[in-house]
Amino acid sequence: MTEKRYVRAACPHDCPDTCAIRVTVEDGVAVRVQGDPDHPPTHGALCTKVARYPERTYHPERLLHPLRRIGPKGRGRFERVGWDEALEEIAARLAMLAARDPEAILPYSYAGTMGLVQGDSMSARLFHRLGASLLDRTICASAGAAALDAIYGNRVGMHV
Repeated sequence: MTEKRYVRAACPHDCPDTCAIRVTVEDGVAVRVQGDPDHPPTHGALCTKVARYPERTYHPERLLHPLRRIGPKGRGRFERVGWDEALEEIAARLAMLAARDPEAILPYSYAGTMGLVQGDSMSARLFHRLGASLLDRTICASAGAAALDAIYGNRVGMHV
């Protein structure tokens, strides 16, 4: 017998709608993600990106291990490498770039899914450690913030 339950969640993305989500879970697996119709700002609407979380999460071609490109770029040839090897190679490349010009590593870095870890904590520590302390966080959020300030007088977000 299938155990089915519904889990209430909130969208982790950075748009101002702060969508409320209902997740259908069957036997411990999320099988459907939908907007919560009782959420006043969205009335149950949910973007396609978030609505397809289960499909992407359980897709058979989802990457689960680090891969290194082999051969010319664009050929789609990769080899599986271990986590330690992948992290060491990435760290070496970042160190080389940081030694030359830390600001060239990533001129815009943003908050991923806006969680506390992704949003303003780990990325700032990483780039500060590399010497890249003058990063513009994003182009689109800056424009959105200016629009919210101009229209509403503040960037207060929506009531959850």
